[in-house]
Amino acid sequence: MEMKVNVKSVSGKRNRITTVSVPYSRDNMSVRELIEETVNYCVSEYNSRMENTELLSALLPAEISDKAAQGKISFGTIYGEKCADLKKAQADALEAFSDGVVAVFTDERRLEDEEEILDLTNIKSLTFIKLVMLAGRMW
Repeated sequence: MEMKVNVKSVSGKRNRITTVSVPYSRDNMSVRELIEETVNYCVSEYNSRMENTELLSALLPAEISDKAAQGKISFGTIYGEKCADLKKAQADALEAFSDGVVAVFTDERRLEDEEEILDLTNIKSLTFIKLVMLAGRMW
């Protein structure tokens, strides 16, 4: 099943919403499995871009306007040296969810229990939001 996922990143530099089409293996899964499959998709996309070795790349006018609407015009080049580790990324995402750093919403309801079973066929929108501290610092 393929689902449109809204990914929101709230920060001082970028305040944008990106919609990504993510394939899921089943219609019914727990919140934990949903997060793991979403991270699996994101890591595989990241690693495939990392391995892309095109020497010459160009953006079409439509791509430029889409990227401008997202807040950054770039070729999508990744300058790091390592591919992402799937197991570590999944563990980090689950920890961020349980710590409340990342919020997951289905339609307009916030998910809070990792073991809650979701029926993806009844969900119109799925949104991931990375939350940030407004002021102060952690001691």
